[in-house]
Amino acid sequence: MLLAALIIAGSLVLLALAVVAGVATWVAHQMTVLSRYEVLGHPTELGLAYEEVTFPSRRDKVLLRGWYLPAPEETRCIILVAGEEHHRNSPGIRALALGGDLVAQGFSVLLFDFRGRGESGGKRNSAGDREQWDLLGAMDFVAARGIPLERMGMIGFSLGAAVATLVAARETRIPAIVSDSGFLDYLPYLKRVPFYFMFLPAWFAVPIVLAGRILLGADFSNVRPVKVVDRIAPRPIFFIHGDNDRVVPSYETVELHRAAGNPDNPLWIIPGSGHVRSYARQPEEYVARVSDFFRRYIA
Repeated sequence: MLLAALIIAGSLVLLALAVVAGVATWVAHQMTVLSRYEVLGHPTELGLAYEEVTFPSRRDKVLLRGWYLPAPEETRCIILVAGEEHHRNSPGIRALALGGDLVAQGFSVLLFDFRGRGESGGKRNSAGDREQWDLLGAMDFVAARGIPLERMGMIGFSLGAAVATLVAARETRIPAIVSDSGFLDYLPYLKRVPFYFMFLPAWFAVPIVLAGRILLGADFSNVRPVKVVDRIAPRPIFFIHGDNDRVVPSYETVELHRAAGNPDNPLWIIPGSGHVRSYARQPEEYVARVSDFFRRYIA
């Protein structure tokens, strides 16, 4: 009787573990699958000089594609880092128009597609983990053109803002970044994951992280901007967020600004603006503030 009971109990434990592993793997899979949106529009439509460029992600060599918009004097470059489901000409961000405006201010601009987006290689999103390798590859591309890290800036949107923050914390020669609609930490999102008609319990975050790391090559625990943002000081970060953001609430940028610990970091909360919509809402003021910021810190 005792042996039978132990066998039944052991079987139930194994079944429960199998269910947890299966659900965690399914969730991690859903989180790393993207719909690939076609890159519409083109620099020629705005009368911009450009180059079609390809370059490898730094570590795993996934081939990335983008547009390089050279300024007349090619001495400084801003890398535009788009977000989760965006690409180099995301209509939500109006990325290409912003790139053109920055070129008019004297900055060369690199717009590129993260892995799995636009026309870049790769089939999966990694929620900002391996996208850091993509941004590092973009920096390598710009450096190969003769522009050193000390003369590069980054402007990131949403997930792109998180990636820019994480990379700038590591690459200490990057002089300044702009974080637009950034978030604090990816892990709390895993503690309230919708699953059919309910939310998974908070402890499910652990098996989801393990499943992503082991089975899908996406380590969600590497995407925690609030844990590293203070390493960027004394280099400046310009924090921007709309107060009508329904995707990432603006208080997350306010908390990031506080966590950065640098009193020289500007913070601009834009009334009525939605998620990554601040440039589209106030293009002239946005470009003036951002270009003044970069001009001040990129010699």
